[in-house]
Amino acid sequence: MPTTPPVWCIRKNEHETGPEWVIMQMLYWDDYERIDGRWCFRRRLPCYWYATDLNKPPIGGLKMRWPGREPYAGSFHELFPSWDDFWTQRPDKDALPQIAEPAPLELSQSAASRGR
Repeated sequence: MPTTPPVWCIRKNEHETGPEWVIMQMLYWDDYERIDGRWCFRRRLPCYWYATDLNKPPIGGLKMRWPGREPYAGSFHELFPSWDDFWTQRPDKDALPQIAEPAPLELSQSAASRGR
C-alpha cells in the first residue's frame, strides 16, 4: 500500500547552457510502497517551479525559461491549490499580500495540498 501523503523534497539545480547559467527550483513528489517488508519507490513525479538565467528573475506566470525555447509554466503549483488562492485573492496587486496564520505543523502538508 502506498504511503499517504506522498513524501516530497525540494531540489535546486544549476545548468551551464552556453552563455547562460540557468538556475532551477523543483520538487520531487514521491510515492513509496512497502513490498515484502521493504520500502520501495512506487512513483516519482518531478514538478518544476522555475528555470531561468541567473540574471533574469522568474517574475510572472511562465517561470520555465530555457535558452532557445519559449517560456512555459512548470507543474509545481498544480500540487498546491493554496498557491493560486493566495495570489488571486489579493485585493491590491501592488501591495504586499496578507499572510494567513500558518497551519499547525501536523496539518501543514494537508492544508497546502487541500488533502491531495
